[in-house]
Amino acid sequence: MKKHINLIFAAAAFTAVFASCSKSEASGTNLSFIEDIPTIQAFTQEAVPLSDLEKIVKAGINTQSAMNGQPWHFSVVTNKELLDKISKDMASGMKRMSAPDGDKLPPPPPASSGAKAGMGDSPAAIIISAKDGSEFDAGLATQLMTIEAVSLGYGTKIISSPTIALNGENQAEYKKALEIPETMNAKAVILIGKYDKSKADAVTGATPRKAKDEVVSFIK
Repeated sequence: MKKHINLIFAAAAFTAVFASCSKSEASGTNLSFIEDIPTIQAFTQEAVPLSDLEKIVKAGINTQSAMNGQPWHFSVVTNKELLDKISKDMASGMKRMSAPDGDKLPPPPPASSGAKAGMGDSPAAIIISAKDGSEFDAGLATQLMTIEAVSLGYGTKIISSPTIALNGENQAEYKKALEIPETMNAKAVILIGKYDKSKADAVTGATPRKAKDEVVSFIK
């Protein structure tokens, strides 16, 4: 699963460059905000209008993919009961999981580390499913939908932990409820909503970015 997660997040840099070039050239829109998109750790429960969710999903639908295979499916969920059920099943699944050496999973971070938004904490979530082996394409779609959501004024958080439940022992039930094709599995989830500014740690507690010199090489 770590391999799949890495592929998804490795797609972010390429997608940001693509979005900046194509969208700004077409409309002259200032997309400088993509240089520092925060992970939101606290959301209000203000509903996300269907019209905005459709715009966000459209960005995913129009994402480029290898051979234009479009190997994905997007389940847009605003049903609070379903989101909470996934969250509970995920928590149960994590308790049962063990590391390869038999050690238990590490305990959750202490309360002092600030809020950590999870499934059910946002008013809307998009579950990204894809065929196995198409995680990179799924990552491109995930990041473009995130960019679109932020451009509309929403906060986002990309998580993969709910896949523990979505692809677990109740997978058949979730595939039916979320209308996920049989040939696909859940790969990631985007939490979407308005940033709850009453909780300061939602943004200010974020882990600092690595220095440019640590992650970038300019080959001249």
